[in-house]
Amino acid sequence: MMMKTFDRSKRLIIPVLIPLLLLLFPGAPVFGQGKSPEEVQTSNLKWSIKDDVILLNYDLTGSPDDEFDLSIAMKKEGEASFAVVPKTAEGDIGRGYFAGKGREIRWFYRTDYPGGFSGEGYYFEIHVQLVRKQSKLLYYALGAAALAGGILALIVSRNGDQPPPPYELPGPPARP
Repeated sequence: MMMKTFDRSKRLIIPVLIPLLLLLFPGAPVFGQGKSPEEVQTSNLKWSIKDDVILLNYDLTGSPDDEFDLSIAMKKEGEASFAVVPKTAEGDIGRGYFAGKGREIRWFYRTDYPGGFSGEGYYFEIHVQLVRKQSKLLYYALGAAALAGGILALIVSRNGDQPPPPYELPGPPARP
């Protein structure tokens, strides 16, 4: 009885679930695509000190539609272990749309380091990562597959909900 119901529902599985599962595959390349690190570059990095602020100017190649995660670190020549990451920086830093020329970061270094820095040989490194946009196609496809599975389960259960034939217990044996 249950096998017949499953055979009938097999006709629904192929035309309904297989196309929904195939919808998941076109969404897969969306997650893997993106620009390689060579395509995201900064150039023309210049910095200067004005009062208690270090001004950094840079150009970032990329599309204006791309979102980036950008951070800076101050280093010192000859001291590989020296690295200062600013805490009180503002401007074109952090997460945002920074592609273009003439970007500026302002670091209030006296707030982070009241004593300042002595000596020479300081330079800045800019670290840039392209933020990958997440596609919602996968969520829609999974939701559609769950909905189709629920409808299919409802159809199968309706056909299989026929009550079994009545079963009667035999009467007690006759008394001698």
